[in-house]
Amino acid sequence: MAQNPFLLFYNKYDFINFKLNFLKHVKFQSELTEFLRGMLPVRRARKVKDKEQMVKIAVMADIHSNYLALQACIEKAIDEGVQQFIFLGDYLGEMAYPRKTISILKQLQERYSCVFIRGNKEEYWITHRKNACEIWKDGKTTTGVLKYVYDQLNDDDIDMFETMPIEKTLKYDGLPRFTICHGSPFKVNQSMRPDYEYIDNLLENMPSNLIICGHFHIQTDYVRNDVRVINPGAVGVALHSNGLAQFMTLAGKDGHWEPQFFSVCYDVDKVINEMEAERLNFKAPGWFRMTKNLLTTGEKSIVSFISEVQQVYYKETGISDYRLIPEAFWDKVLTRLGI
Repeated sequence: MAQNPFLLFYNKYDFINFKLNFLKHVKFQSELTEFLRGMLPVRRARKVKDKEQMVKIAVMADIHSNYLALQACIEKAIDEGVQQFIFLGDYLGEMAYPRKTISILKQLQERYSCVFIRGNKEEYWITHRKNACEIWKDGKTTTGVLKYVYDQLNDDDIDMFETMPIEKTLKYDGLPRFTICHGSPFKVNQSMRPDYEYIDNLLENMPSNLIICGHFHIQTDYVRNDVRVINPGAVGVALHSNGLAQFMTLAGKDGHWEPQFFSVCYDVDKVINEMEAERLNFKAPGWFRMTKNLLTTGEKSIVSFISEVQQVYYKETGISDYRLIPEAFWDKVLTRLGI
C-alpha cells in the first residue's frame, strides 16, 4: 500500500518540513495553472480552415518524472498546432517531484484529447502494490528511486495505471491505422530496437503496418518486413540527444502519416538540483550518478552502465543478480567508469 501523505508529525521539525513541502506544492500548482492557461487553449476553441484541415498528434514517451522537459515538449507541440496527445508510458522515474508530472498530465487531459499507454515503470508500481513482501530501501542504487516514487503515489494513481492498456490500435478517417505501445505490442519491456536479433521474427505478427513505440529512448524510424517502426525518443532521458528532450508529431494528410522529430531545450541543471534537493543522490546513489550522466550527455544509457557493473561483479563473485551488488561495489566501478 502506498504511503498516506498525511502522516503524524513526531516533532515540530517534521511539521515544519511538511509545511514547507506543502507550500512548494501549492506554488507549483499555481505556476502550472498559469502555464496551462497560457499554453493550452480549450480544444473546441481552435478553428482550422478547411484547406488546412489535417490530424496532427503529439507523441511522447518516457517522461521519467522529468516535468521540466515535459513542459518544454508540451509548449513546443502546441506551437506546432497539435490537436491530440499520445503518451507511450514510463511517466514516473528517476527525477524529483513525480506528482508534478502527474498534475501536468491530468490538467493537459482536461484541455486536449489524450491517449495513455502503460509502460514497464507503471508495471513496477502495480506489481509492488500487490506484493507486500517486496522490499524497496533508501540508500540502495537499485531500489531507492523506486521507493521514492512509490511513497508519493496513492491508490487512485495506481488504479489509473492499471486501466492503461499495453497497446492500442488507432484509426482515423481516411488514414492508415497504427498501433501504439511502450515496448512492443506484446510486452511492455520488449524493445523494438532495429539492431536486436529477434526483430525480424517479432515483426512478422504485428497488429498493423505502423508501430509507434517507446522504451529504448532513441528517435528511430525504420522499415522491416513491410512494417514501419517509429520511436519518438524520450522526453525525460533521451539517448543520443545532446541533453535535449525529444518527442515527435504525427501529421495525417492526403491519406498518409508524416512523422516529424523534435529536440527541445530545457533547464537540465534545475532538474539535477531538484534531484539533489530531494536527496536522491543519497536515496539511490549509483542510480543518481547514472541518471545525471545521461541527462547531461545523452550518450550512455542506465542499462549500459548496469550491464558493465554487473559483468564486473559476476567475474569477481560469480553472482549475476545486479540487485545483490553492494553499494561499495557500485561506487568503485562507476568511479572507474568516470561518473
